[in-house]
Amino acid sequence: MKSDDAQIKKQLSLAVENHKNKKFQTAEKLYKEILSLNENHIEANFNLGTLYTQLKKYDLALPLLMKAKEFNPNNININLNIGNLFLNRGDFKTSLKYFEKIIQIQPKFVLAHFNRGIIFNNQKKYQEAIICFEKVIQIEPNNINALNVLGIIFQQLGEFKKSLSYLKKSLNIAPNNLRVVNTLLNLLSSIHLSNVSENNSFDLVELFVFLFKNDSIDHNTLFNNAKNFIIFEENKKKIQQLIDHDESLLSLDVVKKAIKKELFLLTLQKSLFRDKFLEKFLCHIRREFLQLFQDRSEKLIKEYLNFIISFAQQSFLNEYLFFQSNDEIRIINDLKIKIEKDKNISELEISILACYLPLNVSEKISNKLVNYSSKNNSFNDLVQIQIKEPLREEELKTSINSFDTISDNISKKVRDQYEKNPYPRWRYTNITPKNNFLSKLNNNIYPNKIISNSNNLKRDILIAGCGTGQQLVSKASYENSDILAVDLSLSSLSFAKRKMQELNHSNIEFLHGDILNLKNLNKKFSVIECVGVLHHLKHPEEGLKVLLNSLEPNGYLKLGLYSEYARQHIVEARKLIKKYNFDSNILSIRNFREIIKNDKENETLQKLNYNYDFYSTSNVRDLIFHVQEHRYTIPKISELLKKYDLEFLGFTNSSIKKEYSKYYPSDLKNTSLENWNDFEINNPDIFKQMYQFWVKNK
Repeated sequence: MKSDDAQIKKQLSLAVENHKNKKFQTAEKLYKEILSLNENHIEANFNLGTLYTQLKKYDLALPLLMKAKEFNPNNININLNIGNLFLNRGDFKTSLKYFEKIIQIQPKFVLAHFNRGIIFNNQKKYQEAIICFEKVIQIEPNNINALNVLGIIFQQLGEFKKSLSYLKKSLNIAPNNLRVVNTLLNLLSSIHLSNVSENNSFDLVELFVFLFKNDSIDHNTLFNNAKNFIIFEENKKKIQQLIDHDESLLSLDVVKKAIKKELFLLTLQKSLFRDKFLEKFLCHIRREFLQLFQDRSEKLIKEYLNFIISFAQQSFLNEYLFFQSNDEIRIINDLKIKIEKDKNISELEISILACYLPLNVSEKISNKLVNYSSKNNSFNDLVQIQIKEPLREEELKTSINSFDTISDNISKKVRDQYEKNPYPRWRYTNITPKNNFLSKLNNNIYPNKIISNSNNLKRDILIAGCGTGQQLVSKASYENSDILAVDLSLSSLSFAKRKMQELNHSNIEFLHGDILNLKNLNKKFSVIECVGVLHHLKHPEEGLKVLLNSLEPNGYLKLGLYSEYARQHIVEARKLIKKYNFDSNILSIRNFREIIKNDKENETLQKLNYNYDFYSTSNVRDLIFHVQEHRYTIPKISELLKKYDLEFLGFTNSSIKKEYSKYYPSDLKNTSLENWNDFEINNPDIFKQMYQFWVKNK
């Protein structure tokens, strides 16, 4: 008997070690061996039940945990794990009983209060949830998770001051906590700000600056609210008058103060400026600085050097989309020649030039600056993004393999477009915590849900048309996955590869080629994402067939397609381009935008001013000047899904689904395409960012 006990003790120690190291198969085997010797061993029952819960094998886990509970009914951890099991299965009523029992045994057990709060929050019983999370904070004042969830709940309730209060407390404790940063980002990008003035804005400005200094988020989502603090509404009228009369903006103290604001500089550096008034302001003041430079007023200009450098970064970000007069172009060309000839480096001259032209267009200037180091970090950053990063991308092109030749004529034209204008250009995006694919899928298709025991399987993921890699960031966080990123454009791929290297994502392979040739890879994928690609093919359905042939029988496919209803203003814009025979070069794009911005009569075309993609060159070209475009309706998508025997799992945009649910509360999964069609007919702009949805084989 003693030898059995000694063997069990040794086995248990080994099993626990393997369990901790996530060697689940070995741990499972060892626990089972212990139970074969002693079926009533509490720890083996408990640990194996816990292991099965981790693997989502709830039917196997529950009897083991219940057996452990028989021998120790008041054990906190056993009751907690059983409660968590029922919580994960969605049986909230049973789960609550176990958490309440724990609180009876140990009133200050934090996890029981926290998990009760999670259940009430899921049931939209917000007041009960608030009581639970406030109890957690009463026990543990620095509990980040409880503070963060309270911030989210009060945001959902529209109580933004309370939400901010909890988020500020969280940030004081852990300023780099990714979940808290993302919650604050969601709050400050979604709230409707009104009556913002210099007198009431200090606290909010501080928070916006904090977020703009954080490089683990997409700063573009903040722009529409951040712009309210750059130039206050009360000052816009006077500034507009000066612009209209072509007078100096630097004559106004509010302007001189504004262009030194830290938030203004950070926003220029990290977010596309998507505002008609601010674009006019920036174009006017850029021309004013250029004229001052011409007049040799360098001393005055140097006071605003950081603004000029930040403007140059914005120009590179929007790919020099802002309109330039012939006089400006002439002066800049002369300045470029002067800089190329000069032996000395003038940071002011180079920064002014970079407001109008990318520095890497000149090999001489690139060679001068590639190893140059300035005392001004902003200038070093400018050299980094305009010279060093493009050079790195050229190097990376040689490391990317190609498969087959691109022979389809439309594919060749699309490739040429993205070689010249990789889409989209981006600096930073939201960094998401590691999570398994199924959790992320369920988050995408909520309120629908996929229940599967294959949660921890290794997944081969194909991103068909990865572009410059912005979407790869969230995919790279899938646990236990290998990703193949394919694109037509080598320029886009090298941009994407550089960004993934900077973010230390090593589970991505890049491949240059046409998705129409994917069959030649002879490989199947458990997940395929193809967003914004099929509608640019000559025959989109051919592309869909290729994707389905590359998908494992139980795999998941995400598609993104243009909406016919939401793109009527694009259709009209494309007709205008054809009518006036606009080319897709930078001068034509600038001139076309000026027509749209100055047209006050055509309401349909005016909608372009509020389109995100109207504010950078590659975006505009992709939006309006694309060589190939197809558009869809929901009935047309429904026909495709029926034809290929695909199950619709849900659209991905949570705010659209929230609105839809108000009108169709009986569609509990939000998957009735008939209802969705009615909803879109009544809300024709609702899918202006494309239909994005998941499907799987039936």
